[in-house]
Amino acid sequence: MFKPRLLITVLLVTALMISGIAFANDYEDEDWDEIIRLAKEEGQLTAYAPTSRLAQAGQAFEEKYGIKVTTHQLSEVEMIERTYREAVTGINQVDLVLIEDLPSMYELLINPGHLVNYVPPAAREGVPVEHQNPLVFVYQPRVIGYNTEVYDKEPIESIWELTLPEWRGKVLMRDLAITGEHQNFFTEVVRRSDELAAEYERFFGEPLQLTEENAGLEFMKRLIQNDLVLMTSDTRISEAVGARGQTDPPIGFIYVYSHHRHIESKNLALDAMENVKPFSGYTYGMYIQLAAKAPNPNAAKLFANFLNTEEGYAAWHNGVGFYSMNENIADPEDGHRVDWDWWLERVWPYDLEYATQNRGYILDAWMRYMY
Repeated sequence: MFKPRLLITVLLVTALMISGIAFANDYEDEDWDEIIRLAKEEGQLTAYAPTSRLAQAGQAFEEKYGIKVTTHQLSEVEMIERTYREAVTGINQVDLVLIEDLPSMYELLINPGHLVNYVPPAAREGVPVEHQNPLVFVYQPRVIGYNTEVYDKEPIESIWELTLPEWRGKVLMRDLAITGEHQNFFTEVVRRSDELAAEYERFFGEPLQLTEENAGLEFMKRLIQNDLVLMTSDTRISEAVGARGQTDPPIGFIYVYSHHRHIESKNLALDAMENVKPFSGYTYGMYIQLAAKAPNPNAAKLFANFLNTEEGYAAWHNGVGFYSMNENIADPEDGHRVDWDWWLERVWPYDLEYATQNRGYILDAWMRYMY
């Protein structure tokens, strides 16, 4: 389902410069039949992921190859902390990870050599090279959501409206202090401060008067000071926004779009905004990496390959909010918002190098404004 995606390509090339690591591998020397034989001999592997869908893929893998997959669903913070702690203490338990928060991954896990990029045959055949280093499994959007039972159209058109009195105490957001991807995204808000300032002037008809050093920090400060409501999970945000029977529902600020899969089962009145300026959300990736000291390296390679096939990707294929870069994996059957280029016109990817260098700056500002 790949189409040209210049922005993401540029950002991933930048990531390679950050890492200082050559991801190239001499795959021509691999004997894949021997890898499969050794994988079956190993008979098991352990994998970490931020999603329960990996367990479904693991079950399908076990049925196909007879290799048991033990999966652990962890938050992005837990994932990085656990993988790092095990690596530096020599526990060597995990074989494969599906991991988010790329800047932290480089700093703590890839640069020190704890994780290894591996591109299996199915990915080499289907994933364009610019998405191979590190190997992208899926991209995901985070969105701004609203209650469709109360609002028959998007209730805001400018991101600055969330700082106005009419939305005081009615904007829900996962705490940036515990959400690495939010920290990454707000570095982009700062990096593109000129666009924030231009949008303020477009909407209000007058220049933005700064009390902070740039428009990005000014937006963050005003958002917090407008009684921003901090939540512990994207699930709680989507449910609070979409609950029926409300008269004055809140807005959900940048939560994972994949939670819209629960709209029918939970009877939610929920949709994502598409036309907020200058952004309607942001995007981030989930990456496949192998542990450098994996106890079951061949089983890990085989599982990585399986995940890059339609059979292995089945748990994600028709799920809402997952976008594979693999050309050999068909588009989802649901035709709404399936095109990744459509999303890139509305949500912001973040600059990886800038995020890596400025996450601490963003977190410091957040804590200062909050407390």
